[in-house]
Amino acid sequence: MNKLLALALAIMMGSFVGCETKSGTAPSTDPGKPNATQKLSITATDSHSITQDKTVEFMVDVTRTNFKEPVEIAVTDLPKGVTVDTKDLTVPTDKSRLTITLKAAPDAPPITDHVFHITGKSSAVPTTEPKAIKLTVKAK
Repeated sequence: MNKLLALALAIMMGSFVGCETKSGTAPSTDPGKPNATQKLSITATDSHSITQDKTVEFMVDVTRTNFKEPVEIAVTDLPKGVTVDTKDLTVPTDKSRLTITLKAAPDAPPITDHVFHITGKSSAVPTTEPKAIKLTVKAK
């Protein structure tokens, strides 16, 4: 019995010594490394409501990996009668969040769950995949 226990322990110890833990590859966080992968991602709340002749604000969060350049946010595919009221859609290098204000015209047609998109881009990375956001326009 002792020999069997000793053999089992020896096999277990050998398996621990022979194991190698590998992690997934990850880009360097040192922007001074020329081969570091640069990445940009944006997030925002998935849905919003606005009333005719009113505004709504929402936040866009920007995550930069291995770069510090400003990020330009684009808002596309808004429903008829809704415009972007924010004048500057640039997230500066020292910020990671932007407040975007949308304005509904007094005669904006009411609509439920209209999908519009936001994207981000900078000189360091190409345009992000569009983030779909739903917008409901309500009558006064």
